[in-house]
Amino acid sequence: MELTGILETALYCTTETEEETRRFYRDFLGLEPVREGSVAHRIGSGVLLLFNADESAVQDSPPPHGTTGRGHTCFTAAPGEYEGWKEKLADKGVEFTEEIRWPSGPRSFYFEDPAGNVLEIAEADMWPGEESTAGAPRRY
Repeated sequence: MELTGILETALYCTTETEEETRRFYRDFLGLEPVREGSVAHRIGSGVLLLFNADESAVQDSPPPHGTTGRGHTCFTAAPGEYEGWKEKLADKGVEFTEEIRWPSGPRSFYFEDPAGNVLEIAEADMWPGEESTAGAPRRY
């Protein structure tokens, strides 16, 4: 038996940041909910769930879940679109916290959503094999 992928991943916001956070993912990153009012946003073959942590921590089913502090998700830029994403987000006023060139060569940059989650956009070949974890990354 083997696991074949990650079906969904979750990030959390609060009641205070929920509307702005959902708008950010729709308007800045182009992620639409799978249906009106849904917490699920289709991305590639998976789903990004944007939960209100205040609500998900006390629900009955599925089991209560959530996190304190900041979450992290890395999105893959389509080949040749890495610089375009940097330009698009910079034009919308998004501030980047860091950009790294990884030991295997690919780059990624970091920024935050309105809820404080740390987001990353990386070139598609960031994890080509185990050599990608060797050595120290170069920061820009």
